[in-house]
Amino acid sequence: MLAVVVPPGLPYDEPAHHDNVAFYAAEGRLPVLGQPGVEYEAQMGPVYYVIGALLLRLTGTGDAPFAALEVLRLAGLALVPVLGWLTYRLARDLGARDGSAALASGLLVLNPTLLAVAASAQNDYLCLVLAAVAALVALPALRRGGTRRSLVVGALVGLAVLVKVFAGALLVGFVVAVLLDRRRSLRPRVLDAVAAAVGTAVVSGWWFVRNLVLYGDLTGAAAVELTGVSFDPLAYEGIGSVLGWGRSLVSYAFAPTEYYRNAMEAPLAVKAAAGLLTVAFIVLVAALLVQWAKGDRSSDPDTAVVFALTSVLTVVLVYAAAAWTMQAIAPRLVAVAAPLALALVARAARARTQQLALLAVLLGCAVLDVWLVVSVATVSADSAPFPW
Repeated sequence: MLAVVVPPGLPYDEPAHHDNVAFYAAEGRLPVLGQPGVEYEAQMGPVYYVIGALLLRLTGTGDAPFAALEVLRLAGLALVPVLGWLTYRLARDLGARDGSAALASGLLVLNPTLLAVAASAQNDYLCLVLAAVAALVALPALRRGGTRRSLVVGALVGLAVLVKVFAGALLVGFVVAVLLDRRRSLRPRVLDAVAAAVGTAVVSGWWFVRNLVLYGDLTGAAAVELTGVSFDPLAYEGIGSVLGWGRSLVSYAFAPTEYYRNAMEAPLAVKAAAGLLTVAFIVLVAALLVQWAKGDRSSDPDTAVVFALTSVLTVVLVYAAAAWTMQAIAPRLVAVAAPLALALVARAARARTQQLALLAVLLGCAVLDVWLVVSVATVSADSAPFPW
């Protein structure tokens, strides 16, 4: 329903993403930042845009922008059940009980922000799906070892990187987990780590070389200003700026008014619900961490858990560092770690009270989903910046 009721171009960055897909469909080549008609999203890897361009050509909507937008939105929504299943499998493979794994999957599927993102033209959701696929393949590779398996994991991470660079955090997590696996001797561990890095480099390395040649930096971010836009880092002006950032994170987590350019305002009840859901989830995670800290850790840690934890922490730390020092990146980019993070929570949530807490957060998300659909349906199409 969101794919239909949301005015064209209202979701953040949607016009630029659509225009980039349209460029690929019309020109059949990679765009270059600074050339006429090239939007700032051209700094992103090509995988999403190539797939989107193929969809536009198959449906004959390349010259019909509004119809093309609906095609891209529906394609994004089609990935929602796929990501839900992948999250469930990740949780089960990490050792979660069936009920907890299902709750983790539901939290991802019904999260208001991720639903809003899926129902728009963007590359975020595809990155989540490919990262989850890479993680799902990584878990048995970590337990069984082998350079071929590691090479495949690296290649899948490289594919996700060609959607969004943030997915590279999974390579960091995999390499750390492999090198810390004391069940095996050093040589096979090093070989597996190198194989994973080679797999990622073979699939995605050319993109960084191209950026370096064209723009002088690996990601192309330095050339974004050539398109007429710029994204400054967050400015630290005391504790108030940090609190404002925190409010933005809460909004992005459960009440995506910012994603819809603040065209609608969340009532006090919705803000309170989003805040309570955030607090409830943080308290649950903290309780699970305390439970883990008190447990028996005399044996070597599960390499799969090390991989998941390292990947999640890498995403969060890199996002925070980039937002405050390079450019104000949208908090939704952290979602690339969401499947692994929720799988870890599901693994730890074994007590009935913990599962009930997850269920409460899930029901809260469902209520906010209803509010989101009703609210965005009342937004005038005139408030959307789609350029036609």
